[in-house]
Amino acid sequence: MKTLIAASMFAVLASAGLVHADDDDRRCSLGAGEVRLSLAEIEKKAAAEGIETREIELDDGCWEVKGLRDGLRVEAVYHPVTGALLAHRDD
Repeated sequence: MKTLIAASMFAVLASAGLVHADDDDRRCSLGAGEVRLSLAEIEKKAAAEGIETREIELDDGCWEVKGLRDGLRVEAVYHPVTGALLAHRDD
């Protein structure tokens, strides 16, 4: 029962973008022949999510976007190749 509760809590925190896996470097590393999305492509993905970009940088191989959405600060982490949203946090 304790394991189930702990797993549930981890899932909730992870979905809120508050828990990051220890293997972030591997999660965002480029494989053979893979090409990282450009800064402009990531900015377009963020805009599609309603984020007005203030800063974009590579952090441990992932694209990290900081900006505003509905007047609130937001941070979003995107996979460097697929552009999939990996984590986000609204302040």
